[in-house]
Amino acid sequence: MRLLLVALVLSAGAWAQQVGPQQALPMTDEEVAAVFNRLSQGAVRIEPMLDQLHPTDWIAKGAPDTYLAQWNSMREQFRAIQSEMLDLAQGIRNQAPERLTESMKALFRMQSAQFTLGSLMGGVRKYQNPALADVIESVAAEGTGDIDRLEKHLVELADEKEQQYTVVDHEAQRCRATLSRQPAAPAGTNRKSQ
Repeated sequence: MRLLLVALVLSAGAWAQQVGPQQALPMTDEEVAAVFNRLSQGAVRIEPMLDQLHPTDWIAKGAPDTYLAQWNSMREQFRAIQSEMLDLAQGIRNQAPERLTESMKALFRMQSAQFTLGSLMGGVRKYQNPALADVIESVAAEGTGDIDRLEKHLVELADEKEQQYTVVDHEAQRCRATLSRQPAAPAGTNRKSQ
């Protein structure tokens, strides 16, 4: 079922590109801060749901020990996501210098957490309560659009930085070439007269 959904999403994306690319406006700082806040709030909503899981009971029912490790990891990850996203949103509001690296780390953490959460939900469905897994997955899915927008924004930002670096590097190479073509000053002109 998930593979079919992924295939449909990818097909829709390919179709949209064939029909014609729509030029989206870059995200404003306020929009990026709002995305960080929404992702943080999503993590806040999921955390108490994770506390309702009982992986030690699952292990008693024959589940692998990895579910307990995943559960502990998820709880840590969602706490970290909450604080990282709030810090990034606050940094934008305080007009702190752009923090591309921290934003990318937070994005990777979100993506990794979603992947691990999917695996953990398999355990919830099998060993505890399928309805609870559905609720947790639906809350987690609410952030998918924001994660996708953030990913696109960060890729565009990284591309812009790379282009700026290329321009600066090209200009530095041009300056070096110009300086290397200039004749060396005569040896006597560098000395101070006595």
